[in-house]
Amino acid sequence: MQLKEIKNILSCKSITNESLLEKEIDYCYAADMMSDVLKSCKIGSLLITGLVNQQVLQVSEIMDLDGIIFVSGKEPTTEMTETAKCKSLPLLTTEKHLFEVCGILYSRGLRGKEIQHKEENESRDTLQSIIPDKR
Repeated sequence: MQLKEIKNILSCKSITNESLLEKEIDYCYAADMMSDVLKSCKIGSLLITGLVNQQVLQVSEIMDLDGIIFVSGKEPTTEMTETAKCKSLPLLTTEKHLFEVCGILYSRGLRGKEIQHKEENESRDTLQSIIPDKR
């Protein structure tokens, strides 16, 4: 799903350049604790958060995020907006709350890392059943 479609679905306001909304989004992750994002977010995901500070942009760079949606009507500072523009990182804001945004995106087919992780575990379990345990 393209980011511009997500913008419309969630009634978001685009903070950065509209041309950045052409990105294809396959995964999203919702958190306010950036340590959780670093630990569990799939690289290249769309981040949904209520946290509005410079640390969010630092984590987005580390995780190579495809965009950030700020919930509950929160908006990034001018400094954050300028940094995001320099990095071509799409920033959006919506009046909807975190829980609602997650539900809407999930119902439209977007998934988080947990779904991928489950598939990886199933593959590992299949391999373990084929390869005998030599303990």
